[in-house]
Amino acid sequence: ISTSTQQVEQGVDLVGQTGTSLEKIVTQVAEITDLVTEIAASAREQSTGLGEVNAAVNQMDQVTQQNAAMVEQSTAASHNLAQEADELARLVAKFKLGTQADAGRPAAGRAKSAPAPVTRMPARPQPSAPALKTVSSGGGQAAALLASQPEDDGWEEF
Repeated sequence: ISTSTQQVEQGVDLVGQTGTSLEKIVTQVAEITDLVTEIAASAREQSTGLGEVNAAVNQMDQVTQQNAAMVEQSTAASHNLAQEADELARLVAKFKLGTQADAGRPAAGRAKSAPAPVTRMPARPQPSAPALKTVSSGGGQAAALLASQPEDDGWEEF
């Protein structure tokens, strides 16, 4: 009986140690659960942050595409404006204007040889208000000549 009593006491002691070990395991599992919960919360925060960054990048991409489209439109408009300016310069070059004061000195784009003949239009009645104002020096007679023209003088081809 005494041997059985000793073995029972040893068994009780081992069961007690097992209970203590299980309590330690339960405590550590609870700590691990808390850590995993914190990791999951951090992962959710990072996911939210990444979603916001993704939305900002998408918005920047849209703005960049809009800017590229506007640059393309501006470039096309600039090219169109340049072509229209060239056409206007070509049409204006058909007019030969000159004055006696300009006859002795060469104008920009005119050779130093004899001045080009002045083309004068037939005299027409003066409009009540000046049609053109002089923008630069030397253009006064041209402006006066053009101002003396009525609006319907057959210049539609220009």
